Amino acid sequence: MRLRLWACLLVVGSFFAVEAFAHVVLTPFSGASGARHQFFSVVAPTEKDIPVVELRIEFPDEWKEAGGEVGRILLDPLWEYTVERDEDDWIKAITWSGAEAPADAFIKFDMIITLPKLTGMQQIKAFQTYTDGSVVAWIEDRNEEGVEKPAAGVMLTERSEGGRSGGAGGGTNGMLYLGLSGLLGGLVGGGLVWVANRNNNQNS
Repeated sequence: MRLRLWACLLVVGSFFAVEAFAHVVLTPFSGASGARHQFFSVVAPTEKDIPVVELRIEFPDEWKEAGGEVGRILLDPLWEYTVERDEDDWIKAITWSGAEAPADAFIKFDMIITLPKLTGMQQIKAFQTYTDGSVVAWIEDRNEEGVEKPAAGVMLTERSEGGRSGGAGGGTNGMLYLGLSGLLGGLVGGGLVWVANRNNNQNS
């Protein structure tokens, strides 16, 4: 009984954690509208049997008008990055290249962003290039049902009176929320197993 309970905790908890990284995502998954100097990561799993050699992300034009901008990009010792700027020197795209992510891996790149003064789901287009030259574009509207290649998204909410939103405010907090989600899923699944076994014992 106890072994089955812990097995369910691990399986369900792992499902919640892994499902969040099934596509190219931004972490944390939420933030405060207009928050300055927020730590974010772009996470991209390899989804083919061949390595990824390039990742590009593009920021929407409305971010510039709303005060959103990339402040700093963490230097990765294995990957090189290039930035694409507009006529006002605003960073509108970042491309990482120069290394390979094998089929069973994912890559994670970190940056500091000032979030735009917008609310709701904000979507970032991402493009993965593989060794055979094929490109997988993560650009579909994630608000629509049935999309297979959704853009990466971050939910922005208004700040509360205390100066914080209900969302996570940094990369560490984002991973903490992810871990708690997995734990919560495991507890729920474990509880269901415990109730089912209890009912079976009472009926036997």
